[in-house]
Order: sequence, then structure tokens, then C-alpha cells
Amino acid sequence: MKKRTSIFAIIIAVLALGIGYAAITAVTLTINGSGQINADQDSFNVHYTGNIDVTKSKQTITTTESHDSAQTGQFSVSGMTQQGDTVTFTYNVINESVGLKATLGTPTVKTNTNSEYFSVSSSTASNQLAAEGGTTTQTVTVTAIKTPIDANQTGTFEIELVANPDNS
Repeated sequence: MKKRTSIFAIIIAVLALGIGYAAITAVTLTINGSGQINADQDSFNVHYTGNIDVTKSKQTITTTESHDSAQTGQFSVSGMTQQGDTVTFTYNVINESVGLKATLGTPTVKTNTNSEYFSVSSSTASNQLAAEGGTTTQTVTVTAIKTPIDANQTGTFEIELVANPDNS
């Protein structure tokens, strides 16, 4: 019986030492961290692209048109002979932003060198562009608002693309 008691005492002693060691060496581990993401204006890339389609109310009207493959389009008009003559320029717009959709507004007319004779209106086929390749068109129409009497009237125009990022 004495032998049993000693074995039992040894087992209790080993358990007590293990529990005591665990209690003494218990450590609380705390992990702290933070993250940051920054806006990069270069990652939002919506711009005019490709050819510009031109529709004239009269074939005698002459035009030039271009874009800088960015947010600005330019065009000029001459040869309109009466009030109501029109020229429509259709610009292609592409969203090449990675992970960002785009919301388009009406193009801003930055320049109209002859607002006495010409008005400019515009529209956008779709105001929402998908990320990474979404496309739409913007149409800009120049209208003769009065008939020229003395001389041929010309106008030079510049529009600016209005686009805002949408990460919803």
C-alpha cells in the first residue's frame, strides 16, 4: 500500500508542477495593426477615343474635328447659310479604369468663339460606364441661331468630358 501511495504522490506532484509552471508562464498576446489605402487620380481613366462621326444638315458645311485622347474635344464649323443649319459630332467615350465604374455628366462647352451665330447642345447615350472597357457616346450639336447676312460665319468650339468615379 505504501508503494501505491508513493506513486500516487508522485503523480500529484508532477501535476502540481505542470499546473504551477503553466500559471507562472501564461502570457497575454496582443496584436495591433493598421492599414491605409490612398487615392490615386491616375487610376481613374475615362477619355475620348477613336474616330468622331459627323452628321451635317447640308453637305456644303465644312468641319474639322479632333480629340486629344483625354478629356477634351475640339471642332470647328463654317459654311452654314441659314438659321437652323446643324452639325452633329459624335464622340466615343471609354472607361479604362481598373475596378472603378464612371458616372458621366453633360460635356462642358469650354469654348464657343461665335456665340452670336452658333448654339451648342449635347447629350450622353449612357451616363453609367462599366469599369475596364465600358463605352458610350456623347453627341454635340452646333446649330446656326441666325442667318448670316454680310459674311460667312465660322465658329471654333471645345468641349470637356465630365466624368466621376463610382466604386459602388
